Amino acid sequence: MKLLKQGDGGVAKIINRKQLNNEAEFRISLFTFFYCENDRYLLKNTLSKEIAELTEQEWKAVNQIRNEPVGYRFIKDNGLEQLALKRYIVEKDYDEVKQYKQTVFLIKTMRGPEKGYSFYNIFPTTGCNARCVYCFEEGFQCKTMSMETADRLVDFICETRRNGKIILRWFGGEPLVAKHIIHHICNELNKRDVPFHSLMTTNASLMTKALAHEVKEMWHMKRVQVSLDGAKEDYTPRKNYISPDKHNYDVVMKAIHYIADEGIKVRLRVNIDYNNVDRIKGFLQEMKNEFNDMSNISMQLVELIQEQKKDSCIELYKKLFELEDYMIKLGIPLYSKTDDSKIKTNYCMSDSLDSHIVIMPDGIFNNCDFLPESHIWGNIFDGVTDKAKFDELSSVPKVDEKCAKCPFLPECTPFYKNNCPWWFEKCYEYNCMRTERSLHSFLSGENTETENDDEEA
Repeated sequence: MKLLKQGDGGVAKIINRKQLNNEAEFRISLFTFFYCENDRYLLKNTLSKEIAELTEQEWKAVNQIRNEPVGYRFIKDNGLEQLALKRYIVEKDYDEVKQYKQTVFLIKTMRGPEKGYSFYNIFPTTGCNARCVYCFEEGFQCKTMSMETADRLVDFICETRRNGKIILRWFGGEPLVAKHIIHHICNELNKRDVPFHSLMTTNASLMTKALAHEVKEMWHMKRVQVSLDGAKEDYTPRKNYISPDKHNYDVVMKAIHYIADEGIKVRLRVNIDYNNVDRIKGFLQEMKNEFNDMSNISMQLVELIQEQKKDSCIELYKKLFELEDYMIKLGIPLYSKTDDSKIKTNYCMSDSLDSHIVIMPDGIFNNCDFLPESHIWGNIFDGVTDKAKFDELSSVPKVDEKCAKCPFLPECTPFYKNNCPWWFEKCYEYNCMRTERSLHSFLSGENTETENDDEEA
C-alpha cells in the first residue's frame, strides 16, 4: 500500500488504530470506496479522505475480503496491516456509524465553543423582477424589509455577532430589488466599525456600473453568484422578466463585466435541465469568448432540483459531467463547493444554528434559504419564540437507517427525511459517479476545481 493523498489529519488521529486484534475477524469498511483504472488500484476512505494505491496482489486480497470476513492471519499474510490500521479494513463488529458521529462530535469539540453568529443569510426582499419558470419560491408571499426592521437587524447583528469578521449573504427574491435596504444596513454597520464582507446571489439585471462600485466599497462584496440559463434563446423565456425591455440577457452580460471589473469574484451558476442541456456546449464557448480575460470569473453547472426528483436525473448528470469536461478543455475555471480534504461536520446552514442564521424580510428566523416559510423559530424583535422548534433544529440530526448504510454518509446529509430539498432518491448513484470522476481526475493530475468557498457551509 502507498498513500497517495493525505486526508483530514484530525480524523486520522481519532479513527486510526495503533495495533490490531489478532483474534478478530475483519471486513471492508463501509467508508472504503474502490476504484480501478489502467491497472492502477485505488481505495478512498470517505471518512478520513485519504487515498491509497494498492499493488495488484493487495487489490486481489482486498477484494476477497469484500466477499466474506477474514481472520487476522489473512490480513498479515497479505501485507494489509496498514489498511486495517487506517480503517480501510475494520473488525467485523465495528460500529462505523457510531464512530462517524463520535468523530464529528470530537472535531467540533476540539475547535472550541464560539459564541455568536458568523454568517447572516439575509432576505431583504422576496420580491423579484423575474418569473423564472423553475423558481422554488413560486407562491411565497412577497415581502420587502422595512427601514424599521432594517434598523433592528443592524442592532441584532451587533448584539449577536462573533468577534472578528462576519459574513452577510444577500438572497431573495432578487436582493437588488431592495438595494436601498442593503445600502442602509451596510452603511450602518460601517458606521459602527463592524468588520464584515458580503456574498450575494442575484440575476444581476439591476446591476449598474455605479452600483457595482458601491457593492465593492460599501457592501464589502467578496463574491457574487449570477444565475444563468444558457444562451439568449434559452435565457429569455426561462428568466421571464417582467420588463424584458429593461432587464434582459444583454444587460446581464454587461453587469457581469461591471462586477468583475471591480475585482469581485463572480460565479456564473448555469441551471440545467433537459430543455437546455443540448445547447449548453455552444453557450460555454460563448462565455469563453465573452469573459476570456477575466481571471475572477468561474462557472458552475447545476442540475435543477426539479430534475433531481426524476428517474432520468442520472442520465442528465452524465451529460452535465461531459459539459464540465468540455469546460476544462476550453480553460473555463470550474467551481466546485466540495472540499475533499476535510470532513463535513455540518452539511449546510440548516444544521449550523450555532453559527448561521436565516433572516426573512419581516425579521423572522429560519434555518434554510430554500424553505423560507418553514421551520420558523423566532425573530429579531423577540428572539426565540418557539423553543421546542429551536431545540429540534439545534439538535444533532439523527442518521437515517438508509443513510447509515451508505459509504458517502461523511460527505452528504444524514437528515434527508427532514424535508431537505437537496436530497434525492438516486443520490448514491450520483455520488458514485462523482467520486469516480474525482479519482480519475486525481490520477490524471488534473485540477478541476477553483478555490473552495467554505463560507457557504
